[in-house]
Amino acid sequence: MKIVMLSPYFYPHTGGTEKYVKDLSTALILKGHEVTVITNNLPKAKNAPAQETTPEGIKIIRLDAIDMFYYLPVSLQFNLQMLEGFDIVHVHVPAFGFLRAVAGKIKQPLIVTYHCDVTVSEKYFGVPVPRFLVPAFEEGSNIYARTLLSKADAVINTTETYASTSPVMKHVPHQAVPIGIFHDKIDEIQKKINLTPEKKNNRQLLFLGRLAGNKGCDYLVKAMPEVLAKFPDTKLIICGDGEEKAHILDLVTQFGIGPSVTFLGTATFEKLVELYYTSIAYIFPSINRLEAFGIVQLEAMANYTAVVASDIPGPNAVMDVGKSGLLVPKQDPHALAVAINSILADPQKAREMGKKGRELVEKKYDWKVIADQIVEIYKKAKAKKQ
Repeated sequence: MKIVMLSPYFYPHTGGTEKYVKDLSTALILKGHEVTVITNNLPKAKNAPAQETTPEGIKIIRLDAIDMFYYLPVSLQFNLQMLEGFDIVHVHVPAFGFLRAVAGKIKQPLIVTYHCDVTVSEKYFGVPVPRFLVPAFEEGSNIYARTLLSKADAVINTTETYASTSPVMKHVPHQAVPIGIFHDKIDEIQKKINLTPEKKNNRQLLFLGRLAGNKGCDYLVKAMPEVLAKFPDTKLIICGDGEEKAHILDLVTQFGIGPSVTFLGTATFEKLVELYYTSIAYIFPSINRLEAFGIVQLEAMANYTAVVASDIPGPNAVMDVGKSGLLVPKQDPHALAVAINSILADPQKAREMGKKGRELVEKKYDWKVIADQIVEIYKKAKAKKQ
């Protein structure tokens, strides 16, 4: 089949949706399909080419666009003629620009992956958002999403715990198909840089992700004084960048924990594997519905690392709770500290959690298996359309 992915953002813009689209496209190509990604050329500062083909074989078309409010890409270049010759149109939302452009207007099967609800974070560039503005904005977005999704031939969500609690998904017929991971590529890096069990650092914690309000890194920083009171030699590595970085740096200074926290910014894939593998635990403190799965959990588990995550819909369905990781209430620094301290107090148990996580990845989250599930959805939608 010839498949076109319409994604609001794609590399060099980085994030969970971008990785999902890239990895799914790669898995489909390995199954013998052709995949083209049409996306917005953002951020402009990256100067990405308008067209290219990746080493994996993904054809990319990037459209001139502007990014409003950092989360709303707008382009005037897209047109329906660009979809001629494709068998399947697979749209990724939010944002809804591409879906609005194609819903009810194309002859091909329309598949939509609904990555997350539109949610207003509690802060924007460290400034609290007035709460009275939030309900009306979110409900308007939800109504709009339900209207558009009703025109799709199939809708995919990545976990049923997220879908069943979504103000959009619970009203829309859907299928829950998890996100996958290429653990063999991680194995290659582990072997290349000689990562072995003795390299695991019993006092190293890792946060990896965009420094945005919904990621909850500030709650992790607030938990660290309690962690350090019990385990003063603990080191937290924060790997990522984003609009909340200044606020997080201020918190580190406020709590006087600078010597225990290292900021690395963005990193290469090889460096990420090293950070995951050498850490005793990966901390995933996201706070709201913008986080619908957490691919980073798969990356941590593939690297034999225990996970401590917020108990929120979506992310709470990824791990095997108590076996490969621990769940804690969101936005609760004390609960986060208690869970982290339990990991630090028993590093052997944490290592066993890491092994269980790796087993779970191989059994449930292999892209080869998941790509087959997606292709089956394509085939059924195509048969229904004919």
